[in-house]
Amino acid sequence: MNRYPEIEKIYKDIRDLNIQGATNIAIATFEGMKLYGDISSIQDKELFYKEFFEVAERLAHARANEPLATNGVKYVKYFFSKKFPVLPELATMKRELVSLTDDFLDVIGQSKKNLIEKNWRFFSNYNKIFTHCHSSTVVSLIKSIKDNKGNFEVVCTETRPRFQGRITAKSLLEARIKTTLIADSAAESFVINRGSIPVEIVFIGCDEMTQLGHAINKIGSWGVAMAAHYADKPFYVVTPFLKLDVESFHENIEIEIRESKELWKDAPKGLHMYNPAFEVIDSGLITGYVTELGILKPGDIKKSAQENYPWLFTS
Repeated sequence: MNRYPEIEKIYKDIRDLNIQGATNIAIATFEGMKLYGDISSIQDKELFYKEFFEVAERLAHARANEPLATNGVKYVKYFFSKKFPVLPELATMKRELVSLTDDFLDVIGQSKKNLIEKNWRFFSNYNKIFTHCHSSTVVSLIKSIKDNKGNFEVVCTETRPRFQGRITAKSLLEARIKTTLIADSAAESFVINRGSIPVEIVFIGCDEMTQLGHAINKIGSWGVAMAAHYADKPFYVVTPFLKLDVESFHENIEIEIRESKELWKDAPKGLHMYNPAFEVIDSGLITGYVTELGILKPGDIKKSAQENYPWLFTS
């Protein structure tokens, strides 16, 4: 990779969180793949194919808990191999690989669109919504539910230490939705109705989901889910199926641990810090998944994925 400083910069930007959000990381991964096709001087088609996907895998795995990017690489490899059991000439290969990266981005966009269109009416009776961290898909769903309701409002968390919840707050305000931002530490109290707004339902996005129906999302999500479970409030994970990691179950899930300086840049010498970015929300705490295939129980995830996205299960 050192031979390609432009690609190495993309890798570093993903790893250092200059590029955030599952879709943005997938887009950056594909940009790196396309860039490799443009700048590589390799003329041997087998060597080009091998190195192309080495670059793709490195970018897609720059950070843990980003299956959307890794599934994108899998999509490109699967459908390319299906169309070309034998490698074509180099020019054809480059053209087709670029086309497939664009196709996957279209699949992402369409899955999000279908998710909103199929499901928003199911939640139209809810007026007090709680969400944690930032998910553009959750924000889109909330906007669709609002539908000019006068008493509609949302509570969102600040999401320390990088304050992604402020992105959520700004997006909702721009949509003219009454929004209250709270400290992360106040989340559970609000969910059980000890805050200033009587929460009716909780939506979160997720960075990853497993075949067994567990979700991996921003740290703090488990506490919110547990509070909703305690208070008998519905707790939904809003996500396209393309965030399914078929290799993850529960015990083997790798959680991204970020640098301690995120928490305290000038911390006292000798202080130990631990900064997990995500955590597992157990399937038993999840009311359902809001997906492009409809609203599904956690136990239905594997079967639905096998039926609708069989290529996810290819090695």
